[in-house]
Amino acid sequence: MPKDSNKRGGTGPTGPYSKNKEPRKSQYQLRGGRGSDEALLAGIESDRRLSKEPRQLQAQAQQALKELQQSNAKARDLALGDGAARLKSLAPDLTPQEMQDGHMMAQYPSVNLAHGQGDRYAVSVGFLSNCGDTFKELRGYTVDRIFDASSRMSVCKEALPLAVRLLDYYEHTLWAKGENLFHHNLVAVGYTCLLIASKYEERLPVVINDLVTLMNEVPMDKRDRTYTRIDFLRIEQHILMTTGMELPSSTYCAFSDRFAKAGGIPPDTKDHAFVQFLQELALTDYTFSQYKSNIISATAVYMTRKMWLLREGQPRHGEPSWGKQDACIAKWSTPANYNIASVFSD
Repeated sequence: MPKDSNKRGGTGPTGPYSKNKEPRKSQYQLRGGRGSDEALLAGIESDRRLSKEPRQLQAQAQQALKELQQSNAKARDLALGDGAARLKSLAPDLTPQEMQDGHMMAQYPSVNLAHGQGDRYAVSVGFLSNCGDTFKELRGYTVDRIFDASSRMSVCKEALPLAVRLLDYYEHTLWAKGENLFHHNLVAVGYTCLLIASKYEERLPVVINDLVTLMNEVPMDKRDRTYTRIDFLRIEQHILMTTGMELPSSTYCAFSDRFAKAGGIPPDTKDHAFVQFLQELALTDYTFSQYKSNIISATAVYMTRKMWLLREGQPRHGEPSWGKQDACIAKWSTPANYNIASVFSD
């Protein structure tokens, strides 16, 4: 072997895993043959400049975001008149500086960072455009079956939206991975999502044998065979593995009671029941799965107030459409509070 062979870098005997412990030449030395001090220093200085650029760009982006949030906060104050005071009364944990720095955000999703980060279980517009009419039709049938099973087995209101959100998130994840949306029978997947949700929300989870009975009542054009307990257990395992063992924790249940209270809608009234009805109705239409949970809740409360509370002759005629609810939405739209809302609800 020639004596000069040890000066070669890369795949030869002087590669990174060779026994030769002689340090490899730097890229600056290699470019200039043996390399000069000037070339080496110039290369190092170039690296330093490049390493600073990402940090500078990141700092500029953070400053631009802060300025946008501050602008949004000022716009909200002007729109609400005394918006800061309203938010402070509902969010005593926020300091004045935090509100000034943008924690008091606008409710519009185009300028609200929280709506882009707070609920990653909402499906993408791309999926809605490409999943196909066959899938959408069968998904609608599956959600109807989930509603029917929830009613027949007295599943609590928290488990129902969780089951539907989990179904949508699971299918969206399959699509994002390039896998078959019908990897398992969709109706069986829906029932299994209800089983998982009941384990998470119910004191007495759904009995799997009851789901087997319900599944085998489904017409054969909507199912592929007779199902057993083992089938459901295998589907449950695949759902949990596909979704990374995570459940969509922030459903509309985390927000609806709180938003209704802020909107002047007492619990255990027909108006509160109408809010719940609108939210459940949104689960049946697949186009609503692209929206965040707090947007669904806010819209249901807004529509209820408009229909039953704010018209002439109704109890809250003359009030603003949003009222205190606007400040409540601002608080629970921040990324931190959005995640907290999944832990408890009024």
